[in-house]
Amino acid sequence: MTPARNRFALAAAALLLPLAWPAAAAAAPSPDPVVLSVGHVDAMQAYMNGDSLDLRVKDDTGASVRYHDPADVVLQVLPEAEYPIPAGDTWSFLGEAGDPMWMLPLTQDPGLLWPGWSSEPLARGQFQGDRLSMELVEVDGPGDVVLWSLSSFGQPTLYASTRDGLPDTISVNVPAHVHSYWAFTAEGAYTLTWSVSGTLADGTPVSTEAVDYHWHVGEMSDPDPDPDPDPGPPDESDLEGRLVLDEGHVDVLSLALEDGEFALNSKDDTRLHDPSAVIRDPDDVVFHATPESETILSDNFANPGYSEVGAPGDTRWFLPDVQEQGVLFAGWDTNGVPNGALEGDALDLTLTDYAGPGDLVMLTVDDFGDAAVEIDSEDALPQTIATRSRTHAHINWYFSEPGIYRLTWQATATTAAGDPIESEPRDYLFLVGEWPGTDPDPDPDPDPDPVLEHTQTITAEVDADAGGLVLSVDPDDRTVALPAMTLSPDATRWTTEGELRPVTVTDTRSADPGWNAVGQVSAFSSGDHEYAGSHLGWIPGLTSAGASQSVAPGPGVDGLLDGGPGLATSQLLASAPSGSGNGTAVLGADLILGLPTDVESGTYTALVTFTAI
Repeated sequence: MTPARNRFALAAAALLLPLAWPAAAAAAPSPDPVVLSVGHVDAMQAYMNGDSLDLRVKDDTGASVRYHDPADVVLQVLPEAEYPIPAGDTWSFLGEAGDPMWMLPLTQDPGLLWPGWSSEPLARGQFQGDRLSMELVEVDGPGDVVLWSLSSFGQPTLYASTRDGLPDTISVNVPAHVHSYWAFTAEGAYTLTWSVSGTLADGTPVSTEAVDYHWHVGEMSDPDPDPDPDPGPPDESDLEGRLVLDEGHVDVLSLALEDGEFALNSKDDTRLHDPSAVIRDPDDVVFHATPESETILSDNFANPGYSEVGAPGDTRWFLPDVQEQGVLFAGWDTNGVPNGALEGDALDLTLTDYAGPGDLVMLTVDDFGDAAVEIDSEDALPQTIATRSRTHAHINWYFSEPGIYRLTWQATATTAAGDPIESEPRDYLFLVGEWPGTDPDPDPDPDPDPVLEHTQTITAEVDADAGGLVLSVDPDDRTVALPAMTLSPDATRWTTEGELRPVTVTDTRSADPGWNAVGQVSAFSSGDHEYAGSHLGWIPGLTSAGASQSVAPGPGVDGLLDGGPGLATSQLLASAPSGSGNGTAVLGADLILGLPTDVESGTYTALVTFTAI
């Protein structure tokens, strides 16, 4: 389905003051985990992975949101979190008064991890009673673990505690975003095992597996700098547990500059597993060049440049630089690297290592049909694609043989200050051709392959009379001019509030599958100054809906200065469930913008992009 999109400008009025810009035994963690020790994280985020309920880690600690498999993360409680247990009966549930504990607070401390849990990827009405049950199944570690909150009158409300036995169950609203106090009574490594369950609106019970989360309290020793210097050729075992991306748009290499360091990941815009684009760890996905990518080389491949791919009549597996149905549209994206951060805005994407059953050639074609080879695996490595910051590009990929390939990429550049900068080398797994073990004459109703059970094969029949899904804004009413910003009463930020202009969603599809409308805002910029869209929050609302529609506004989203993710990532504006989406709904939202006190004067402008799917 092609999503309906629209966008309009949102401008903050000029600031008035010139200010200066600045179960079984616990599984071991990954041998090279992501360590999260400072900043906001939804440690347990529940989401639907196809038809299954699953858990992941939503990482808001950097400049952009990242999602991790819990097995690939260690959540660290820094030594600075140590406190004595307070005296008094009120706090006896934590242990003996005066004994040490390592506590992560309910509200954010900028020097510590701020973990919580959320069900925000799930929609209101998707689960019976809009409820889930989250269970702390087991804890393995050197001390006790206690989670609690405080009532309006400062009395503790216990969520879970190993001191009075497990399992403990926490009721979670859908959608919801929750934080608590976390206390650990000894330093060392812990494994907390969680599971989440609920009942879908149609009465189907769903539950996650028991998922291990790895914590470390106190200092961590340095990991083995080279735990597996020679991983060997990839095989079928490397495919296990990965999300399969086999059709649609994907930026295989997605580069961001976070806290002065390069972060090299992948940007999944296929919409196969999430309703919006998602930054993914390449260790969590496999890029599948399906059998539909198989092609016979034409006579053009006798020409210079093309001949490096193969000879006319040869078979290759081809991922093109233009989008085609049934195959991946694969490229790279460096929009996470701001202009001016690098010397000449130049950077290199380097293929440093390569393993697979055949060869890979990556080439571009100019406006006159001439080919330029960027990567040829037959030649010595490393090989480099020269690109720039704030760039989104695609290229033609040709694999010579079916099978499993591992491509190791690294990003390098020189900062504007003249210092070299490079990312960690990252491995990217490609499967070319048939999935291993595919039966050429399969059972008409086989058991699902555990690797493929969250993927879909889509067959579409177009009926021009069946209607469509259209999102629109009035072309004469597409600018939000927020009032002049004022200093907050506590003098901690500049703030302003306003209203989104009307956004109209019209659904005339006869199947009435329902829809989600989401919005995402670009950075606010004024001249050379820029602030991330995460500084903008909203409270969605519904202006009107059709008589047969059941439209629910999305949850409120706090901006960055209030501890929320803001609108720099896609956020739900409204949704309509299957069977209740036909008609016209007019959507709106209250907007809250907060900028730090050291912002430069100017008129700051951003674009909000809306998508309906």
